[in-house]
Amino acid sequence: MTELLKALLESGDLSPLSYFFSRFIADRYGKEPGAPLTLSAALVSQHNQQGNVCIDLRLLAGKPMFDTGLESRLKIPAAPPLDRWITTLQQEQAVGRPGDIAPLILDGTRLYLGRFWHFERQLQRGILKRLETAGELSEERLEAGLERLFPAAGRDPEPDWQRLASALAVSHRFAVISGGPGTGKTTTVIKVLALLLEQDPAMHIRLAAPTGKAAARLASSIRASKTRIATDNRVRETIPEQATTLHRLLGFGPRGFRHHRGNPLVLDCLVVDEASMIDLSLMARLLDALPDRARIILLGDRDQLASVEAGSVLGDITGHGQPVRYTPAQAKRLSRLSGIPVTLLPVSVDAPAVTGATALLHTSYRFHSDSGIGRLAKLVNTGDGEAALELAREQGSEAGWIESPEGALASSAIDWAIERFSHYLKCERIDEALRLFEETRLLCALHHGPFGVIEVNRMIAERLVAAGLTERGNEAQGKPVMVTVNDYETGLYNGDIGLLWHDARSRLRAWFRLADDQIREIPVRSLPEHVPAWALTVHKSQGSEFRQVLLVLPWEKNSPVVSRELIYTGVTRAIERIIIHGSPQALISGCRRSVERSSGLAEKLGWG
Repeated sequence: MTELLKALLESGDLSPLSYFFSRFIADRYGKEPGAPLTLSAALVSQHNQQGNVCIDLRLLAGKPMFDTGLESRLKIPAAPPLDRWITTLQQEQAVGRPGDIAPLILDGTRLYLGRFWHFERQLQRGILKRLETAGELSEERLEAGLERLFPAAGRDPEPDWQRLASALAVSHRFAVISGGPGTGKTTTVIKVLALLLEQDPAMHIRLAAPTGKAAARLASSIRASKTRIATDNRVRETIPEQATTLHRLLGFGPRGFRHHRGNPLVLDCLVVDEASMIDLSLMARLLDALPDRARIILLGDRDQLASVEAGSVLGDITGHGQPVRYTPAQAKRLSRLSGIPVTLLPVSVDAPAVTGATALLHTSYRFHSDSGIGRLAKLVNTGDGEAALELAREQGSEAGWIESPEGALASSAIDWAIERFSHYLKCERIDEALRLFEETRLLCALHHGPFGVIEVNRMIAERLVAAGLTERGNEAQGKPVMVTVNDYETGLYNGDIGLLWHDARSRLRAWFRLADDQIREIPVRSLPEHVPAWALTVHKSQGSEFRQVLLVLPWEKNSPVVSRELIYTGVTRAIERIIIHGSPQALISGCRRSVERSSGLAEKLGWG
């Protein structure tokens, strides 16, 4: 079996980390490379790097243990039958029971890397603990505030979901507000902050998001909207306007995170936007760093792509698309606070406790029912790829389609990019260049190959040089760069995007727009590891919005990366126009394919 693992490593079907982890387990516990324990260790490590928190042995028992194209020359072993697999692992010293400290943890039929079991349990406990305590609350003051901020409630047959979400968020120490683009998540949370400050004017509130771009958008939205809400000036002036990234908030540095249970954050309420992007380990650390009495409000779209790292936390908390219903007691309390009749609220006696702190926003105010982007997003989200293709092919004002030649990127896609990027390259001032650059982006499903972000960025750079709009080379005026590591020395983090631009003394510098809308410059030689950013992967675009987006899908039908969640996320990054590049079969099959990540968190929170 040593030959098998080496062959899988060489073919790219097994990562170096998984290979050497299995070797460590074999050496440390005196096992052969082909022993069930050793292969199980490689398998759970590999799945973890693919986004799964654990592996469910029920789903894998009796099946080939590794997906590979090497079956023709190597015998890929099948996993043992479920009962024998569990019994074998239970007898291994390397495999602990729930609560143990061990390299691997077996919890029922789920096998975890040890630290990820502990992250999951830590997050579960952090959530349930905050569900138990709603904190001091003047219900009369809350009811009056809701009536003032949402005066039309009760007059329509449809509940005012924003009003319901506000009542829910103010009355819980843990709350989730989820909705698609334009459903008013930020508008709602501004009113929530006003209601909280009306309850306690001294409340210390912080704003955060996973990326600098998402933090900047959150801060900008709050600055623009808080002047319009119906509260007094004292409260309005106290609503925070600055947001930070989660890594900056937690004090990421060379020794890890500065804030944790032993050194908690100094705040009373934390609002976190784009929560779908947060992986299990970061979310667990975030709740661990909160003071015991602090509130946390998560905002996000549960239908978007999950984090790049392991976990699908927002999906787990909200039931992965299951209807959010309230127990009769929860519905009665929410009705009393919000003024919305119980008969209009979704109720179930079997609703898990976490739904009492979860609100879904259903009405989009950005995309009307006849909006091209809104209709396209809905079709994708329901898996109707044929109808989505038909709509894109109509080439309306908001949606369009570029047919991919077999195995190649259409030249018209690069023409589209050059035409739009030429505008920012002709600017004289960096602030204007950043503003124009941030309006347009190509989003790719893949990293590599003719449709991948690396090749697309190369083609755009060559065309811009040929057009005389920029210079050749890694350091050229106007080149957009995306930081790919967290760098505590420069204070730049993975996903931060800036432009290379000459300053007033003709020195080439890197310029970044920060979360507070200020522009920061650093010497190019001080830049952390970075890549070109005319085109981004869809994953890296989360937390951003662009006026115009070109979504590049591959030509191939069965790319495992292209999923309903990826296409939906790419489509909903666009505000005014979305064009999809690809083949009909890639779009249709992608809409049918939904990402399912293995995790025990949803079950531990009470979801069936």
